[in-house]
Amino acid sequence: MSEDLHQEETIQPIIRRAEDQIRAVEPSPFSPPAFIMLKTKIGQYVSELVNESIKTAIRHQADTVSAAHVSQASEYLVTNTSCKIYRHVGIIGGVLLGAALAHILEMSALDQYTGEGTILSSTLGVVGAFMIALHIGKN
Repeated sequence: MSEDLHQEETIQPIIRRAEDQIRAVEPSPFSPPAFIMLKTKIGQYVSELVNESIKTAIRHQADTVSAAHVSQASEYLVTNTSCKIYRHVGIIGGVLLGAALAHILEMSALDQYTGEGTILSSTLGVVGAFMIALHIGKN
């Protein structure tokens, strides 16, 4: 509980500073509701950045939050959700390709080739390789 209170005390001055800087920005390109939404989103981002920076520092067992922690937290927050999805697609593709290769090696070692096994292994291999290529292509 005291840690949450300490985090709240840490976040509030930062949010206030960000709000002060926003007040200095010319709102003319934005409609009034859009400018209010912009201020809200900036406040949310600052809060999330502070929290993620603290989490990053804790993961690295640091006593204080460094500039590197803030940079890593910022990259983590702005990483597109689709990038994360493609990362999972690549992982699943690797598992499928690995399973296909293992099955092919098993059939070769036992010298027992079946039609279904060959088709299944080939299909898994092609799908897995495609998924890995998709992941690599999106990165």
